[in-house]
Amino acid sequence: MPIAQQIHRDKALENVSIAYTAGGFIAESLSPRLKVKNESDDFFVYGSDILQLEETINANEAPANRSRFTLSTSSYKLVNHSLKDIVTDRSKNNADKAIKLEINTTEILTNKILIRKEYDMAQMIQSSSNWSNNTSLTSTMAWTANTTLSNPITQIDSATSKILLCSGKMPNKLVLDWETFVGGKEHTSVVDRVKYTSAKSITPDILSTLFNVDEVLVAKSSYEGAEEGLTSDKTWIWTNCAFLCYVEKSPGLKKASAMYTVGQGGNIRKVYKWAENDPKGTWIKVEEMYQHKPMATMCGYLIIDTA
Repeated sequence: MPIAQQIHRDKALENVSIAYTAGGFIAESLSPRLKVKNESDDFFVYGSDILQLEETINANEAPANRSRFTLSTSSYKLVNHSLKDIVTDRSKNNADKAIKLEINTTEILTNKILIRKEYDMAQMIQSSSNWSNNTSLTSTMAWTANTTLSNPITQIDSATSKILLCSGKMPNKLVLDWETFVGGKEHTSVVDRVKYTSAKSITPDILSTLFNVDEVLVAKSSYEGAEEGLTSDKTWIWTNCAFLCYVEKSPGLKKASAMYTVGQGGNIRKVYKWAENDPKGTWIKVEEMYQHKPMATMCGYLIIDTA
């Protein structure tokens, strides 16, 4: 009987391959997209004096008291993000069927743009200088500490009260990085509140009901921090934070929203393809122009050092 090497030659499988992808993106679910025409512009900001308690009593034959409001301006400036790669004709002709070079190249470039977009969002959110309402927890108050001094419910209730007081808006979204989510769902105070109402494991939906928000977004994305060829250094994009906020579902005039992702109208991302003769092949470029912009900052509350 022939030996195994004589009846079978190893070749690339056509129905399976392996690729790491970065999942758990939340940036596009968290921040509404504000469509604009120009790459930069100003917009009006109404002062907080529109909420002033005025003297409105008007005596007979006396003139009404005058009430004023103030306006200022802020601005946005879009930044273009793009990556490209070439699929040579020779590579395409020699590739195994499992390697769909043009499709794979487009998907991988898009995924890398999304990693950058997610990273930019996390950096914007996790910067306490962007949010007047912020607090840093001591180690004994962290959600992962699970001590009598640590209570995610009272911390979120306090943040909710602050946003409601300062902006008149009830928060509708809560962002948790993965480690904070794990600490929160296992925290004694949380478990005690839900153990009589649900036998299921504690999910983001259960936490959204407990924290009185429309949605709890759990950030689970990471990126490779090491250069190619060096030891892998996977790093969380979001770390040690809980961000409570009110965001508008649809941007508009005189609407307060913690943030918008400003971008030009049309498709969010654009894909370009063009032929090249030296080397002979097809270039593929993925491009997106945007800015994550804090807007009505009193509509947000950042809690850091949660894990």
